[in-house]
Amino acid sequence: MNTKAICFLDTETTGLNLRYAEVIEVAVIRREHDGKETRFHTLIKPERIEDAHPKALEINGYAADPSRWDDAPTMEEIGPKIADFTRGSVICGHNIAFDEGMIAANFRRSGVRRRIPIQKIETMTLAWEHLVPLGLKRVGLDAIRDFLGWSKDGAHTAMKDTEDVLRLFDLLWRMTPERSQALALTLVGDK
Repeated sequence: MNTKAICFLDTETTGLNLRYAEVIEVAVIRREHDGKETRFHTLIKPERIEDAHPKALEINGYAADPSRWDDAPTMEEIGPKIADFTRGSVICGHNIAFDEGMIAANFRRSGVRRRIPIQKIETMTLAWEHLVPLGLKRVGLDAIRDFLGWSKDGAHTAMKDTEDVLRLFDLLWRMTPERSQALALTLVGDK
């Protein structure tokens, strides 16, 4: 993995059902093995907003200002760019199987004949392994933000969530016992 890029990725969707929900925002931060980072972010125009779940539209901000999506590309237009940006990488996210599955389903429905990488790193697993023993009760990203004292300003936008996934990865990847103890002491001091 030292020679592969890692693409930290998050989506915002119109719901949770892979058969109906649409991806309406994608953010990716691609980190090359030399540490260089590039970013990709786009809103995506929903084509069947009538199938959207109202709570999802409230959470992801669509309900507050749908006009932000007026000039956004469709998945058919932007899907190949997402696939090209992530090509040759490992994808990393918080519940990454959901994001990968949602993108794949949206690609199929839109006629995009490309894929994003299937090799994944799951930050929820890293949180279970390293933060639950320190007292974390739930592994959702908001619960982790609260536990670590991170800001939730901008949460549930694809770029903010992607940035926090990268931050969480950097904190927890290859965590040593010494780093874990130092983190525990920091958390106790912040409480």
